[in-house]
Amino acid sequence: MSYFKAAGLMLLIHLAFAGLGWWVAGREGALVGTVVALSFHLAVFWYAEKIVLKLHNAREVSSDDASPMIRAFVADCDRLAMRANMPRPRTYIIDAFQPNAFVAGRDTNHASIAVTDGLLKTLSRAEVSAVVAHELAHVKRGDALAMGICSALAAVLTTLLGSIAYPLGQRKRVSRIVSGLVARIGQSHAREYAADKMAGDICGAPVNLANALLKLERHTTSLLNPLAERSPATAHAFVIDPLQGPRRTTSASHPPTERRIARLHRQAAEMEGTE
Repeated sequence: MSYFKAAGLMLLIHLAFAGLGWWVAGREGALVGTVVALSFHLAVFWYAEKIVLKLHNAREVSSDDASPMIRAFVADCDRLAMRANMPRPRTYIIDAFQPNAFVAGRDTNHASIAVTDGLLKTLSRAEVSAVVAHELAHVKRGDALAMGICSALAAVLTTLLGSIAYPLGQRKRVSRIVSGLVARIGQSHAREYAADKMAGDICGAPVNLANALLKLERHTTSLLNPLAERSPATAHAFVIDPLQGPRRTTSASHPPTERRIARLHRQAAEMEGTE
């Protein structure tokens, strides 16, 4: 379903460009608008992953990193990707105290998982693995494409429209409106519930993800993530909403954490009952 949502979003953008062109210059304008829309789609489709990673200053890491903590993270990504029967996404670290993680990419062969160093320092290794499983579930389900397109779209539109509005002193307002609109399109509570469930199957311990979510909820409400605050339209891509204050309540990018935790405990009970 996430692939259909991504396709629907791109279709709306296409119609907007074509409609604007028609309004300005009739049939010829619509043709120009269509060409511009296709170029825009190709750019976002191929570069959405890089755009989102750059927005959060993510740096790629590997199994030969100097940090034992990062090597363990990469090794767990390898192990869980094998269990999920998919290639391991490229692994990235974000320098942020707030514990969180997100995934970006267009399919299982072109995906990246990024975690903050705060996540590696805050959670146990089993809990980190459960969060990784959640992000792998997004990739396997095709969610990463829709989330990446929404995030990249917000970044591009904010830059373009913000530049136009800058002389009028309305750049921040335009940025806030665009980010909020695209974030609304990108959010999906059903998607998070489904990824949680699949993550429980992948890691084999839904309780570990429940414990991780509980810790993340406590820390994200007390620790600021400056880069996420600067790019609020990417909030829906994180495992837990990274925003604070009014932005967190108005974005509603994720379902209530307590409900997610309750579902995971029920899943764990069901798994124990079938053994």
